[in-house]
Amino acid sequence: MKRYVDRHETLPAEAARLLQEALVRGAFERGEAPRFTGLPERSARRLLKALIDEGLPASTTEKGAVSLRFPTHALDILFPRLYPKGV
Repeated sequence: MKRYVDRHETLPAEAARLLQEALVRGAFERGEAPRFTGLPERSARRLLKALIDEGLPASTTEKGAVSLRFPTHALDILFPRLYPKGV
């Protein structure tokens, strides 16, 4: 998760913490984002929205809990060498 955030120029380091929480917990409520990141509420919400726009965490409803997703554009970074080239 940290590698993805490090390679993504517009995401701050706190984004990795949100992704790690989603990985460990399975899902978390949106209101918990400030506690996980240490950011003010508005900043944490903006950060969570940026991650959702990237497709990494997602939710079944607009205000529901978010859980981790693995979009195809992130697979090479999240799982390096998972699939050999050309397959």
